[in-house]
Amino acid sequence: MNLVLIGMKHCGKSTTGKILAARWGCPFYDVDPMIEEHHDCDTGETISVREIFERHGEKHFHRVEGHVVCELYLKLDHPGSQAVVSLGGRTALNSLVCELLRAIGPIVYLQVAPDVIYERIEQSGIPPFLNPDDPATDFQALYDQRHPRYKELADVTIDINDLTPNAAADLLEKSISHLQSSPS
Repeated sequence: MNLVLIGMKHCGKSTTGKILAARWGCPFYDVDPMIEEHHDCDTGETISVREIFERHGEKHFHRVEGHVVCELYLKLDHPGSQAVVSLGGRTALNSLVCELLRAIGPIVYLQVAPDVIYERIEQSGIPPFLNPDDPATDFQALYDQRHPRYKELADVTIDINDLTPNAAADLLEKSISHLQSSPS
C-alpha cells in the first residue's frame, strides 16, 4: 500500500515518512525535491521550491507540481505498489492534483499545533512568503486556511505533537493499520 503524507511545512512529513519507508523497506518520495529537479531539468535553473514559487509564480509552480504528482501516480498506481510520499505544504491546496493523490493511496494528515510549527520555522529562518513585519500572525492565518483543507482531504488525521520522529512513525503505523492487512 502506498501512503501519502500531508501537513504544514515543518510538521515532520519528510522525517516521519523516511522512517516509515525504511521500516517497510519501500521507496520514499519527497515532492518538494522532485519539483526542484523537474524545474531544473526543464529550465536548467537549480533553485529551491520557495524560489521557484517566488520567481516564476503560483501558476508555474502548480504546473510543475502537477507534473511531479502525475509522474508519481503513473509510477505508483498499480496493485502491490508500496511507497511513502511526502507532499509539500501547498500541494494539498492544488485542486488539479487531489484526485491523483487519492489514487496513489490513503492520505494522512500529520497534525502539529501551529505554535510548535512556528517555533520550528523560526529556528530555520522565517520564509519570505510570510510578512516580515508580523510573521507569527501571517503564519497563523496560513495555518487557519490550510488546516480545514488538510482535514477534508485526509483519510486519517494523526496528532504528532511532542512526539519523537520514531514515536510519530509508531503512531502513524498504528493509525493506518485498519487501512491495510500488513505493511508488506
